[in-house]
Amino acid sequence: MSGKDEIPHDGKLNTIIGKGSVFLGNIEVTGGLRIDGKVEGNVKADSIFVGREAEVVGDVMTHNAIIGGKIWGNVTTSSLELQSKAELYGDLVTKNLIISEGSILQGHCDMGFKDRIRPSSGGTGQKEKPQSAPMPVAVAGTEELKTEPPTGKGKPSK
Repeated sequence: MSGKDEIPHDGKLNTIIGKGSVFLGNIEVTGGLRIDGKVEGNVKADSIFVGREAEVVGDVMTHNAIIGGKIWGNVTTSSLELQSKAELYGDLVTKNLIISEGSILQGHCDMGFKDRIRPSSGGTGQKEKPQSAPMPVAVAGTEELKTEPPTGKGKPSK
């Protein structure tokens, strides 16, 4: 984003949706937003903190996000941290991602691979095109990651 559509990045927390509060509708905040209640609508802010017991049902657009609660919607951010009890059910576009043990991310994650250069054997770079593949769905902290669904007979294929 650039120009007049860019969200100011001043790091100030100036809006709080408290525990027990319900906000219905889209919300746009200049500065930081802390959600400890429930939001049903799209959210746009410079930075967003979603508390452990908070819920957001809608898309989220921000520069920086720390998620401790639940989001049902797509998230677009420069930096995202999913804390240990966080749950994100939706697609994610981010440059930086931290997933803590015990968090859940279910959806497609785009970290800008289409713009990365893969070196070729001749020393010149070529753009790498992402290929469709089964998306692994995992809970952080599990010992094994499977990309295929169980076959229904015995153990899942590896």
